[in-house]
Amino acid sequence: MEATGCRLAMTGHSTLVIVSVYLPSPKRLLRRDLRALFALGDAVILFGDFNCKNIRWGCPSNNYNGIKLDELEDRLDFGIIAPSTSTCFPHVVTHRPSTIDIALTKGVALNFNSIETIHGLTSDHRPVILKMGPPDGGRPIPIRKITNWKRVSTALEKIDTPNLNSIPNDIASTDEIDFAIGALTNHVRTVVEESERRFRHPRIAGSFRPIFSN
Repeated sequence: MEATGCRLAMTGHSTLVIVSVYLPSPKRLLRRDLRALFALGDAVILFGDFNCKNIRWGCPSNNYNGIKLDELEDRLDFGIIAPSTSTCFPHVVTHRPSTIDIALTKGVALNFNSIETIHGLTSDHRPVILKMGPPDGGRPIPIRKITNWKRVSTALEKIDTPNLNSIPNDIASTDEIDFAIGALTNHVRTVVEESERRFRHPRIAGSFRPIFSN
């Protein structure tokens, strides 16, 4: 099995691991491969061409990999998401279309919205789009910051600080210049962060949004 993945940091959800998967048709689906991929994180989506045919997700017939995947769903505790229309349209007319581009999800708290095959291209494998929404409870309330710039200005007037005291009085090399710039930057960043106040923006109920948008 070939796989390429990425980690996606999300607000209001644990880190999501998304893996693009390709299982060539002559190869067998192995339980240890799926276990290794699902072990990459607490929330994992495997998406791609599994070459697993099963009438359960719209294929005209079953193959070994499709039967195996169906059996492993309960054993490894993951879900199978497949579009309602075929994803593969072989150029050989005697071969029937099938749904082999699917998604497997484990530990994902996002709500499933839709999965659909895009039929606008001429490739034998059609693109598939999976859409998922925020977890139950709605979108997380964003955290906003308010900076007290008067406090920042007052704090920057102080010159007796650890960051500024570390800057040498006589700068004679480029390394010392770089060090001084870094110390000054850290000082300003620290002052600004200490002058910030964080709060969560109140969520407006959907029924009231039209009133505020006019």
